[in-house]
Amino acid sequence: MYNIGMISWLKKYFIPHSGNEHRPHLLRDYSTQGIIVVVLFFEIFSFLLPILARTNVTGNMAMVLPAVLADLTNQERRAEDLPALSVSLVLNEAAQMKADDMATKGYFAHVSPDGKTPWYWLGQVGYQYQYAGENLAVDFTDSKDVTEAWMSSPTHKENIVKENYTEIGTGVANGIYEGKEATFVVQVYANPLLGAFMPVESNKTEISNIVKVTDIKKEPANVLGAETVVNTQNILFKNPTLLQKAIASPRYTTDVVLYIFFGIVVLILLLYILIERKKCHKNLITNGLVILAVIVVIFSVDYYLSHRNMIVPQSLDYSDQNK
Repeated sequence: MYNIGMISWLKKYFIPHSGNEHRPHLLRDYSTQGIIVVVLFFEIFSFLLPILARTNVTGNMAMVLPAVLADLTNQERRAEDLPALSVSLVLNEAAQMKADDMATKGYFAHVSPDGKTPWYWLGQVGYQYQYAGENLAVDFTDSKDVTEAWMSSPTHKENIVKENYTEIGTGVANGIYEGKEATFVVQVYANPLLGAFMPVESNKTEISNIVKVTDIKKEPANVLGAETVVNTQNILFKNPTLLQKAIASPRYTTDVVLYIFFGIVVLILLLYILIERKKCHKNLITNGLVILAVIVVIFSVDYYLSHRNMIVPQSLDYSDQNK
């Protein structure tokens, strides 16, 4: 009975036939108005309000989340047939210190106004490295936009897919940049110095999604072969949940829903035109086109709002500097 009822509903709303007077209900005026209201409601509450409100990083909406950014970076590495980077609490701390410094002082550069270089922050957390690099971004509200912007830049992409890197740390902070509230993103990539012992952070708050601490890890040597290195600061994290990914990428989450609506309306229009042909009701076709037009406008507005102020500076590889 359930299947019969579902088929009847689909025919009523999607397929023109005598039972619905050859007028699919989803193309009628009341359905068109309802779809537009639903699309606009979703757009406002899943994208526009979080973007305009600029919720804090801990506020769940419209902010890049470090765990999601690290996961997106590793997705890009796997796409290049490279091993994923291990999330390092020590590198996380260094990246967060750099992000906090930019947010507090309102600058956006690899070197701070008072001369603090990227390797200064690694020194502050006691991280000794063979190779290290840093990518920065500011005024993003979507984690995927950050990663895509980096991957679109040859120098930033080089940092993300560099074979020598084995660990990653990410920091995100809110502050004021050029007179406007902005989100600062710092991602650090590194390979610890062979034989170096990294400090274990004992005063950090508990992280609920920690799986285990890795005690020993094989690292590639600088030129040839590989050596076993004791590595006590690495943490393997569970992959971010779908909810975390949705929260960290509000534009992409909204886009997925819009794509679904767009595809459904296109399907209904095609079915209607193919089945009815010469007997098409122009107002039904107009209704479908109006819905598609509204969705296209929303796509354009979302893209503009997400990218209008974004800045990605030149990336920095400081592997050979001031170790």
